[in-house]
Amino acid sequence: MRKFVILPIVVIWLSGCAITSVPSGPAKEFQEAAVSVKEKRYNEAVAAYKKIAADSPRSALAADALYEIALVHLFHDNPRKEYEQAIRTFEEFLKFHPDNKRAPEAQNWIYILRTIQELKKNNEQLNMSIKELKRLDVRQEERRETR
Repeated sequence: MRKFVILPIVVIWLSGCAITSVPSGPAKEFQEAAVSVKEKRYNEAVAAYKKIAADSPRSALAADALYEIALVHLFHDNPRKEYEQAIRTFEEFLKFHPDNKRAPEAQNWIYILRTIQELKKNNEQLNMSIKELKRLDVRQEERRETR
């Protein structure tokens, strides 16, 4: 009978001793930056992540912060996407955290972003060529009409 009385008391006592993990310091700042992203306050998020990365550049949290900065620059809903800045941030991530589990993903992102930039450049060149061809075509038509 005593076991049944003591057991609930021990369970209640142990549950009261459980420590709830409330982040503080850089972990709290990281969490707040993530909230900023969710609330579409991208500049604030980048600033917060940069502070975390600068305060402890070799930490795992700094690695996560750098990776998140790069992603914010690419975020689909970010009206100020910055592919070049994302590439530089992924490169910084790889420089300081080459063994991080996300390093292969960062390398893939860099490859994809460089491919996108090259395709955009090629597209611009093609558009310029099209304009030039149209201009030449108009000139050729004008010559035919004057004959």
